[in-house]
Amino acid sequence: MSFRRKWQAKVAVPVCAATLSLLALAGSIPAARAEGVVPVEGGWVATTSAGLPVSFEVKGGDVLNAHFGFKWGFCGSYESHLANVDPIDAGGHWSFLDTRGQTIEATFVAPDRAEGTVVSVERELPGCPHTRATFVAAPGEVLPKPQIFAVQNANTGRLARRPGEIVLGKHGSLSFYGLQWRGFGERTAYAVGKAEIQRGSRRWNLRASVWLSSLIEDGSDKRVYSRIRYVLHGPVPRGFPRHGSRTVS
Repeated sequence: MSFRRKWQAKVAVPVCAATLSLLALAGSIPAARAEGVVPVEGGWVATTSAGLPVSFEVKGGDVLNAHFGFKWGFCGSYESHLANVDPIDAGGHWSFLDTRGQTIEATFVAPDRAEGTVVSVERELPGCPHTRATFVAAPGEVLPKPQIFAVQNANTGRLARRPGEIVLGKHGSLSFYGLQWRGFGERTAYAVGKAEIQRGSRRWNLRASVWLSSLIEDGSDKRVYSRIRYVLHGPVPRGFPRHGSRTVS
């Protein structure tokens, strides 16, 4: 073997070992990742393409209390006010799914801009269709949610936050009691319960369905349902309407 070949054989192993060491070192260094948008902390607000409000808070890499309105086709408009904490991922995206199956999601595309959507799922009962609305949110003051009331007694004007009883007729000629509410505080509230009709000394008790709607402002921190609609299920006195609606405030 020539001197040149012997020298190449001696240096071959160290060169290979050095190359492997460099590859191992390179493999141990994490790949560089572009930093995502860092949104402004504090309150954010928006209005959806359906004309309904969106609000949330950004704090410590999370979105807190994402509240949003959504139109459910002919079923009406509703609001989701559930408490929630939603992490913002590396791409600036976050989402929240409420208990009805409605979703709000958005991506921060700039420190002061988030683009998102509100989606309501289709339901066969009571036949509410799939809807979708978009929004662009920006930092802004999140106003406290006003308290929602109903007129518990049309004769006295007494208000209640979630009334178990509503008196409509004079001297209790028509009243509802044992009301179990669904969606109280939203644009339309629905309850099932009992109705009592009184004519002189006679009383009729039957099942009832009640809807409250048409929220109006009553001071800066209070909103009141101004319209009630009802349907009576069961025998009623002769000439007494089985269903009706009226303004109550």
